[in-house]
Order: sequence, then structure tokens, then C-alpha cells
Amino acid sequence: MNPTFHKNVLTKVKNTINKVTQIQSGKMSQADYLVKMNIAPLMGRRDAAYDRVETLLADKLFTYSDVDRKKIYTQSVRLLNTVLKDSQDILIALDNEKRIEQEKSFICFLQLLRSIVEAAENLVDYELSLYNTESTVNKFLGSVVEGQLRETDDIISDSEMTIVQSVNELFEITREQLNKLREYSRRSFTRYNAAKYKKSFAEYKKIFDAPEN
Repeated sequence: MNPTFHKNVLTKVKNTINKVTQIQSGKMSQADYLVKMNIAPLMGRRDAAYDRVETLLADKLFTYSDVDRKKIYTQSVRLLNTVLKDSQDILIALDNEKRIEQEKSFICFLQLLRSIVEAAENLVDYELSLYNTESTVNKFLGSVVEGQLRETDDIISDSEMTIVQSVNELFEITREQLNKLREYSRRSFTRYNAAKYKKSFAEYKKIFDAPEN
């Protein structure tokens, strides 16, 4: 093979690779830039979503029926997914080590909180299942199983109440620290970004606080 031809081919391949790398790097830089531009509204949305979860899971929760509590847990999990997604997007755009560690810790807390709420949601499913099948099971197996089903229902109900109480205690003991994190984040905003955060928080608060069908 002609050495000159071989050299030209290698040069073209290297040039093509360099161009692709530059394009990909440019796309990543553009994506990072867009995320950084959106940190303030992302924080506004996630703070509004988190506050709504805290309101939904307040102590008055057990004034609602099993079906309505199931809806509340489902809505809370969906909102926590929003908080998690926004936090992960924010983390990608950060370059301050302290803020990075704070966001990582917050994300771990959110994942734990979501798992706990999902557990409560599953318990309500069990309660509803017992309620819907109790009469059928009693007819099939007789009254001998009725007492066991009642006992199981009591255990599940008590477990759900304990979980909700624990969640509210988590909200209580972490509130001061999370408020400090919010304040620390907001202090880093320019006046323009502070306005974007405030607007985003207000708008999403209206959306999240609106009753669901």
C-alpha cells in the first residue's frame, strides 16, 4: 500500500475523531450551561413539591378513608420523584464542593423518604385488599378465619400509623437543616436568579396545591 495514501487515511480518521469529540464536548457544555441557567427555577419547583409532600402527610391524614389515603401516598411519591429528579439535575450543574456534598446528602434523604412513603402506600393496598375480600374468604373458609383476618388488619393499620408518625418526625427534625440549605442556596443567586426562583416557587405551589381529580 502506498505509504502516502496510508498516512492520508490516518490523518482523515484522526481529524474526523477530533471533530466528533469537539461536537460532543460542545453539546455537553451546552447542556451543562442550560442546566446552570435553570438551577433557580428547578430549585423553586423542587421546594414547592417538597413542601406539598409535607402538607399531604401531616397528622390529619387519618381523617381520610383508605382509598383517599392511598391517593395521597401515590401523589406524595410522584412529588418526591419530582424533587429527586430536580435535585439530581441541580447536582450535575454544581461546581462548589460544599454544595455538591449537601445535594448528595439531600438526595439520599429523599430516596429514604420515598421508600418509607411507598411502604405506607403498600400497607393501604393490603388493607383495601383485606376489606374487599374478607366476606368472600369468610364464606369459603368459615368464621374460623375471621378473627385472624381482623388481627392482620389491625397489625397492618397500626404499622401504617407508625410509619406516618415516623415520617412526620423526620420532617420535624430535618426542617431546620433543610431550611438552612435552602437559604444557603438562595444567597448564591444573583438578583435575576432570585426573582426566577421566587416566581417558579409561587407558580408550582399553585399547581401542586391544586386538588387532584
